[in-house]
Amino acid sequence: MLPAQLTCRLTLNALRRTHLGACLHSLSSCFIHTDGGRTRHDLHNDSTLTRRVFPKQSVICPMHRLYETQQYGRRSFSLSAATIVNSAPALVQPYLRLMRLDKPIGTWLLYLPCTWSIALAADPGCLPHLGMLTLFGTGALLMRGAGCTINDMWDKDFDQKVARTATRPIASGEISRMQALVFLGGQLSLALGVLLCLNYYSIALGAASLSLVFTYPLMKRITYWPQFVLGLTFNWGALLGWSAVKGSCDWIRKMMLR
Repeated sequence: MLPAQLTCRLTLNALRRTHLGACLHSLSSCFIHTDGGRTRHDLHNDSTLTRRVFPKQSVICPMHRLYETQQYGRRSFSLSAATIVNSAPALVQPYLRLMRLDKPIGTWLLYLPCTWSIALAADPGCLPHLGMLTLFGTGALLMRGAGCTINDMWDKDFDQKVARTATRPIASGEISRMQALVFLGGQLSLALGVLLCLNYYSIALGAASLSLVFTYPLMKRITYWPQFVLGLTFNWGALLGWSAVKGSCDWIRKMMLR
């Protein structure tokens, strides 16, 4: 028991010295870049002042938490869409970012109207059909990715001039328009496979939504309300979910619900 505690303490002390040395090196680099005329003696004085200003507790606390993690076996684990994308192979990451897999809020906005209509179309006292929810979840992921791909292909020249969008894969040159077109074909092919699992009425209704998907980027050029078209695109799934369960849409009832 005693040797184990001694080993842990020695490891902790070594980590403290390493962390402190890295901090002082970074601060010294900042001083060098700030004023190139400083001498080595000045940098030594700055480092001494840094040791006096920053208390030891600020350096020890992270190491103490690390020691507690090692002692009690706790591990911090974070699973997010961005983490999954960053963990993917380097060749795949641009395509995942192209379909906005690291920002899943758009997929939820497309999927939730589908779930509402599927739940409303279920028989009284029954839960929504799990298979239908799974199909629409897959379709929402694919169609959201296809919509983002189309949008980035249309807006490449505009995205390069905006700081928020300049790092998108097509705008930054990570993916060419031809590669994006091939990737778009793959997404639409998989989405078609999902759509063919539904009835004929829903297949026609789902195909009609492509007009909104392809024309939304153009609305930015001819109107000040492109989000109106985007809202129609996102909520089209409410019609599709109802027709997938009921076989058709009661348009009068739908208009009254809206």
